[in-house]
Amino acid sequence: MTLKTSDHKPVSSLLIIEIKRINSEDYKKTFEEIVRDIDKMENECIPSVTLSKREFHFKDVKFMQHQAETLSLLNDGQVPCQFEFIPKPNEFTYSKLWLTANPPKGFIAQGGSVDIDLEVFVNRTTAPELNSGKQEIEDILVLHLERGKDYFISVTGNYLPSCYGTSIHALCQLREPIQDIPRETLLQLAELPIKENAANTEKPLDIPKELWMMVDHLFRNAVKQEDIFQQPGLRIEFAEIRDCLDTGMPESLPGSNHSVAEALLLFLDALPEPVVPYSFYQRCLECCTSASQCEQVISTLPQCHKNVFNYLAAFLRELLKNSAINRLDVSILGKKMKQAVPLVYKCVITTLCFRQHFTF
Repeated sequence: MTLKTSDHKPVSSLLIIEIKRINSEDYKKTFEEIVRDIDKMENECIPSVTLSKREFHFKDVKFMQHQAETLSLLNDGQVPCQFEFIPKPNEFTYSKLWLTANPPKGFIAQGGSVDIDLEVFVNRTTAPELNSGKQEIEDILVLHLERGKDYFISVTGNYLPSCYGTSIHALCQLREPIQDIPRETLLQLAELPIKENAANTEKPLDIPKELWMMVDHLFRNAVKQEDIFQQPGLRIEFAEIRDCLDTGMPESLPGSNHSVAEALLLFLDALPEPVVPYSFYQRCLECCTSASQCEQVISTLPQCHKNVFNYLAAFLRELLKNSAINRLDVSILGKKMKQAVPLVYKCVITTLCFRQHFTF
C-alpha cells in the first residue's frame, strides 16, 4: 500500500499496517535457553578434580619418625588446572608445622593426575606442645583450584609422648616412663613453674632418668671409645633408643655407642628450655670469660637445671681424661656442645668443666 497525500480531507479511512511486537512467552523461553547455554560453557571451563581420599589418619606418631600418606588428584574437568594448598583465615601457613604436602602446588593437564605426599614429622620445634597435650595431631588442609572451588582434607592422628622435647623440670617429676603418664598429668607439669614441684608427688629426681641412662651407658662403655661423638649413629638405632627411654627402664640401651652419643645430643637439642635457661643468657655472655663468675651464674640456676649442668660437666671431664684414647679434645667437644645446645651453654661449660683442676 502506498500512502499519498491529497488536498481533499477524507471523512474516514482504514489503514492496515504490519508492525513488530515482543512475544513475552517466546522472549522468556529464548532468554532462558541462552543463559543455560552460557552457564554450560562456563561450567565446562571450571577446573575440577577428584580426590582419592578426604580423611587421613596417622597412627602412633613418634618423635623424629617420618610418616607419609598419598593423596591422588585426578583432573576430571574439561580444562587443565592449577592447584595449591592455601592458608586458612587468620593463619600464615597452609598447615601446622609438623605437617607438609609435597608438592604444595602444581599443574594437572586435562585427564591427568598427580600424587601428593602428606608427610608428618615431629621435631624439636613441634614436640613440646604435642608432648604436653597442648596440641594434637589434627589439622584441616584447604586445597584450592585456580578459578575453581576449594576442597577440604582432614588430617588426624595420635602422638606418643616422648622424653625428647619434654622439659628437664617435667622429666624430673616423672618416675615412670613418659608414655605411662596420663595426658592430663603431662599438661599440668607443662604449666607448672620451673621452681615448683607437682603437688602430692614424691621428691623429684635430681636429674631426668632418661639423661642418666644415656650418660651412664656412655660412661661405662664409651669413655675410651675412639672417635666417640665424632661419628654419627644409625637412625634405626636411635629409634630403638628413643622407644626404650619412652616406654621403660631396660638394663642396657640398644645400639652402638655412637648411636647412644647421638641420642644424647638430640635429647639436649630438643629441650624446650636449655640446660642454661634463656633468662640467664645475657648474664652468661657477660661472664663467660671468667670461671668464678660462671660458677656464680650456675649456682643460681633452678635446682634441676643446675644438677644437669654439673652432671654433664663431670661426664665431659671424664671423656677428656681419656683423650689420648678417644681422641677427643676441648675444641671437638666444644663444637659438639655448640651443635646440641645454645652457644652460651658452650661458652660457660667450656670455661668451667674444661679447666684442668675444676672440682664440684
